Amino acid sequence: MQRLVRYGEDRHDATALPVVALAHNEVNILADFLDHYRRICRPTFLIVDDRSTDGTSEFLAAQPDVTVFHPKPDSHFGTDKAEWRGEIMDALCTGRWSLVPDLDEHFVYPGMPGREIGSYLSELDAEGAEVVLTLMIDMYGDLPLSDHVYPDGSGRSLAECFPFFDAPAGFPDGYIMRPVTPKVLAKHPSPPVIFNGGARHRLFYPKPKGAGPLATWVVRNRFGLDRPVNADAGWLGRKVSRKLFSGSLNCTKLGLLRWKRGMRFAGGPHKADTALRCSESIAAFLHYPLTRGRKGVEYIAQRGQHADGSEHYKRLLKGGTLEQSPVFGGSKRYTGPEDLAGLIRGVPGR
Repeated sequence: MQRLVRYGEDRHDATALPVVALAHNEVNILADFLDHYRRICRPTFLIVDDRSTDGTSEFLAAQPDVTVFHPKPDSHFGTDKAEWRGEIMDALCTGRWSLVPDLDEHFVYPGMPGREIGSYLSELDAEGAEVVLTLMIDMYGDLPLSDHVYPDGSGRSLAECFPFFDAPAGFPDGYIMRPVTPKVLAKHPSPPVIFNGGARHRLFYPKPKGAGPLATWVVRNRFGLDRPVNADAGWLGRKVSRKLFSGSLNCTKLGLLRWKRGMRFAGGPHKADTALRCSESIAAFLHYPLTRGRKGVEYIAQRGQHADGSEHYKRLLKGGTLEQSPVFGGSKRYTGPEDLAGLIRGVPGR
């Protein structure tokens, strides 16, 4: 590999499901992350630790199913994160179904918990799919964002500490699935649609302005999560998507995909430079973005490695948003995958 070197033992299992992730100072959530994926599949973890100082590398290297990589001295997250994942996946995941979460994301697929993931993968193969679009569902607790700290000493899991999410709702409050513009598709042909909504959208993105009667009708009738992923929204849908949601926050991940050698993500796995056949199924990442309280937000803002230079985290530090609970009238408590009805779905007809 050109940009990475292995740290510790090679524990890759070519018969297990690859889980490929990047890490930086996230030791507080590592055990919960590993436990979640061990519950839903037989994983082989392939993790790049980007110069952590909190014991992340040492913790991961001691795990029996984790192979750790470090970036070489001249390789850096800001310029090379897509290549880090790409190099690992070219070498070890080509032609294989693989999961690509961040460490604060827990994958949920339709039919859990009673259905084995192998059955789901078989249905995807029968469908001819190469990728499952994965909706990022922001999770939170009923306490000020500045107090979102994990672990909290109670012994509870992330899902128990932060059990709320924004339930399905009509426009402009709920999640939507809108078409990607032709300009974006020309450079990154996967995926053809983008998800918006959830707590991040509610807290950071003002409700779309200029949504007149026609645009509102288009969103409510063409942008629902019940529409086909691969359907053409038409020129009117593309126009409304471009004008009404410019600058909105992306909640889409190519979370589960069959890797093609040489393909690359656009930074994180929100979109890719290779056309992939999308499943009509939709999965989810339960996303736990705030687990270190105010100090964690300050660190992320200072590091500037998240989307838009961590601009949204910088905005959190201004005003009183951090001192408020994100729970509102549209919040729903998560007790299991069945609570995500209306947000995730299986392969149609199967």
